[in-house]
Amino acid sequence: MILTEIYRNIADIPDVENWHVETAMVKSDDLLKSILRVRSDHGREYGIRLEDETQRLENGSAFLLEPGKLLVLSVIPDEVIVISPKDMDEMGRTAHMLGNLHKPVQVENGEITLLTDPVVLQTLDKSGTAYRLEKICLDQPMRYADLTPGHHSHGHSA
Repeated sequence: MILTEIYRNIADIPDVENWHVETAMVKSDDLLKSILRVRSDHGREYGIRLEDETQRLENGSAFLLEPGKLLVLSVIPDEVIVISPKDMDEMGRTAHMLGNLHKPVQVENGEITLLTDPVVLQTLDKSGTAYRLEKICLDQPMRYADLTPGHHSHGHSA
């Protein structure tokens, strides 16, 4: 069966206990794809091919299989590095280092999160930058910063 449209996110379905739910485990990187093959916890294979370019896969994306029956994507937890810089200087140095290593990151609430990588760990240890390792379920995949014109939020003056 080929699924072409996300019905809703499972978190937004108020009466989900009344549905028959199959779950397919996916990697966070799979969320970037618009074409994907998955196997559910019921052993059934499904193809996903999103036809609407505005739709994006996320943890909990639910597809209507038939009335009363859903396929839900569940992201496999990733091991990540969480860096909590102690000040703006350390934030700048860390961001510069990660940029030089070409690592996709998420920056939120004063913390930098990225997938575990031995080169990054070695570099952080060498620089004395504090970090912690966690296993988390990413709702959205890690992305590279897109700094091309028209893709960032501040204006430029001449």
